[in-house]
Amino acid sequence: EELRSVAVASDADDGERSFGSASSASDEGKEEAEQRVEGREDQDEDEEEDSRLLRRVKSNKGEYARRQRSTKRRLRAIFFLTGFAFSIYMPFSVLFFQNSVGLSAGQIGFVASLQIVGGYAVGPAVSLLIDRFRIHQAVWMASLVLCIAPVECITLANSFAHAAAIAVSISCLTAPMSSLQDSCTLCFLGAESHQYGKIRLWGAIGWGLGSLAGGSIVEFLGIQYAFHLFGLTMLSVAATVFSLDFASIEMASEASRRNAPGGAASGDGSGDPFWRSVRRLIPGWSYLFFLFVAVVAGFGATSLQSLLLMFLSDLGAPDILEGLMLSVATVSELPVFFYSGSVIKKYGAASLLCASMAAFTVRAILVSFLRNPWMVLPLQLLHGFTFAGCWTAGVALAKENSPPGLETSGQSIFTMAYNGVGGLAGSIVGGQLYDVVGPRHMYRIKGLVFAVTLLLYLLTLADWSRLRKKTAYESVS
Repeated sequence: EELRSVAVASDADDGERSFGSASSASDEGKEEAEQRVEGREDQDEDEEEDSRLLRRVKSNKGEYARRQRSTKRRLRAIFFLTGFAFSIYMPFSVLFFQNSVGLSAGQIGFVASLQIVGGYAVGPAVSLLIDRFRIHQAVWMASLVLCIAPVECITLANSFAHAAAIAVSISCLTAPMSSLQDSCTLCFLGAESHQYGKIRLWGAIGWGLGSLAGGSIVEFLGIQYAFHLFGLTMLSVAATVFSLDFASIEMASEASRRNAPGGAASGDGSGDPFWRSVRRLIPGWSYLFFLFVAVVAGFGATSLQSLLLMFLSDLGAPDILEGLMLSVATVSELPVFFYSGSVIKKYGAASLLCASMAAFTVRAILVSFLRNPWMVLPLQLLHGFTFAGCWTAGVALAKENSPPGLETSGQSIFTMAYNGVGGLAGSIVGGQLYDVVGPRHMYRIKGLVFAVTLLLYLLTLADWSRLRKKTAYESVS
């Protein structure tokens, strides 16, 4: 009996242990099942969150793409309308000063020189203030609106002094306009800045159509109505500038300044002071020589425009040839502007600038051998490379070498070199050469200057490239 009771007790203990083991296994299974369910729920939540983020990213990309398309349309309109307006004001103001005020060719040339000096003395200083206080939109709109009044006063001029005062005031008021157009366009394009040429070509289209419209208005209504159209067009440009989202590019510019070597350039004490950044506007010998090339290009552009008309007149060219020349020159700009972005992206802006200087050389030499004035028309096709190529490459190089936050100032320096110093030198030196050695020798001398400048620039680029490779090797070593 004792043995039987011991056996029964042992069996009971074994049953309790097996029941406890089964119960423990059941609890563990439940916990594992609950964990699997919780893990599946967490995974579903993660997948749902990822899906929401993906939809948000796609939505943001779509919204960004829509905003970019809208911004590009506005930028095209700005360039088109600005080119349209100035193609009315510039030629017909000279015509009015000559025919109605009675200014001589020498007086008109002196007024043009005053415009260059006044405008390009004001432009860089104003651009520096624009970058310093981040007032791009306000100054741009003010420039567009304020220049209307002196243009409307052109028909009130009755003396050389009045004409000079009006012309210089217009030049000073419009001085920052070109730099603002270029720098803001590049900022709005962002990573697509190589597409600048496709936006800029609308300025050439506007210039061509504005010349036709202005001529028709002067012919049938009178010159005053042409200046009225200038004012209405500039108001339209101001309204378009007002519609642009400048807050977005200001934030992007602020971020680039903070991420740039040396910190911010805003002068708020959080990094490199603003004026120290200003000293970096001219970063090195290579960029200084680029500005010299821009001066030479502007010097050549003047002689291949204004003085060319005098040369063709001496050859007995009919009046209709002048209009055809301008039309061919305008058309030649369009493909160069359109494809300049692809060229810059593949070969670099410096390569496009070299091609432009080569075109300057060929064009000047060929013009010097002209006998038949009508043969100038095929040579005008090179205008696309000499102007559109040079301008697009210059804008790109100025952007590359401008410190963050000083984009407008960098563009202003390039504009001053090309249109200011180069244009003034072309008017003065080119005119003297024309009178002293004659137009044929003048163009041959300029062709030689272009060729030598191109050769020196190529050597500078090669030397600069070797220096950068050597510096990079030493830093790695």
